[in-house]
Amino acid sequence: MTFILHEVEKSPLILSAEIPDSLRLVIQRIQGYSYAELYEEKNIQGISLEDSLITVFDAIEKEKNNLDISYCYFFMAIVMGIAVQPTIKSYLPREKITKITGNIFEYLFRDWIYYQHNYQPNLNVSFQNYQNTLGQYQALDEAVDVFDNIPQVLESIKTREAILNILDDCFQGYAIFPGSQGRRELFDWWLLDVVPSVFCGRLPKNIHTLKGIDKMTQHITKIRDYFFKVVGNNQSQGNTNLEKQDLLLRFLASDK
Repeated sequence: MTFILHEVEKSPLILSAEIPDSLRLVIQRIQGYSYAELYEEKNIQGISLEDSLITVFDAIEKEKNNLDISYCYFFMAIVMGIAVQPTIKSYLPREKITKITGNIFEYLFRDWIYYQHNYQPNLNVSFQNYQNTLGQYQALDEAVDVFDNIPQVLESIKTREAILNILDDCFQGYAIFPGSQGRRELFDWWLLDVVPSVFCGRLPKNIHTLKGIDKMTQHITKIRDYFFKVVGNNQSQGNTNLEKQDLLLRFLASDK
């Protein structure tokens, strides 16, 4: 079994020495399956999409220690949050939603770098002012659900469940885009670009959004601004985790 060449050409990191052979072989095998959940009709092997996601997670965790695993999932959650932002902005006032999603990213960065055991599932920043709109549009509801799950990635006992919920909203739901077309392309982007990139502590080169595939460089500037705002506002904190701060900075700058 070999990789689909035109997909690998978009994501050359998968073939680099930085990716362990065991993980590369798992990704290669998973890419070779077809999935009913992605509206593929031919050559369905009887393996579910969720089983394949779990197989990929198991392969990542086999190669990482517990601390590094948490980094991978945290970075993955950031990427998927970036991917669903255009969906939310297409339904709700752009300036208001930018503030809400920005506050959530800032909360994540602050809690990750300056951890104080103060996790609060119900953040003071939320979509509660738009309850009349929520429930009317599947795409909006599932994109908001992605942001509801992102903070839970910080909770070690909830991390995998939160990531699975996020990916379910994106792959089988409409969080990134509606309809059945393009589901396989979306999954391959995650499998061949996102997974190897976050494994190496980097941003994927491309981002898949409501508007299709785009370069990450066009979407990451605001996210970096949230990071520097958090660092600037918390310089006097005595509990800074410098290792995490440096890892996050390198991750957010890795598209350059």
